[in-house]
Amino acid sequence: MRKPVLLFPLFLITFFFASACGFRINKTIYIEDGDTRSGSLNSVNGSIIIGEQCVVRGSSRSVNGRIEVGRESEVEDLQTVNGKIRIAGDVKIDGDIESVNGSIRCGAGVNVDGRITAINGRIELERTTVERDIHTTNGDITLADNTKVKGDIVIEGKKGRGRDTHRLDIRISGDSVVEGKIIVKDRRRDVRVYLSNGGRVLGEIENAEVVNE
Repeated sequence: MRKPVLLFPLFLITFFFASACGFRINKTIYIEDGDTRSGSLNSVNGSIIIGEQCVVRGSSRSVNGRIEVGRESEVEDLQTVNGKIRIAGDVKIDGDIESVNGSIRCGAGVNVDGRITAINGRIELERTTVERDIHTTNGDITLADNTKVKGDIVIEGKKGRGRDTHRLDIRISGDSVVEGKIIVKDRRRDVRVYLSNGGRVLGEIENAEVVNE
């Protein structure tokens, strides 16, 4: 059974007890093009920049910094708190992508052998395959150019009793497909699903308005 969604109490605790391999404070970690690294990359107040055609056999975690992965690289879990994640084309991710306060963007040909989660940030995928679910709380989602999500898209509920007036948009276009459901856990939320140019959802769409463009 997969670990439950998320997010980051355990990450923040385990981060500081992780392997010392690749650990930096107030500095950015650079992995040069073509390099292979074994072990986790951990940064506090610094970014993690992974070049092209690299192999990183371990997770990459940043607090207050971004993560970038160059073309044709192979990496494992990517996790940020207060930082965006940018993944270039033809990257293989053997794990999950998770962000608390930052957007996630994947270029053409990316394969994610796990799930994608962003609490407060947009998710933008171009010709990307996601083997499991996509989760968000406050971020719009864009699936374009033959992106495939093999699991569900789940919009988490917000804490508190008041009605959330912010509308959340899910745009599925260019023959992209969600093989599972779109699930909005709080029916009071304003969520719209825009389908255009062959975009499809094979499962049910729960508690969201559907707009065919």
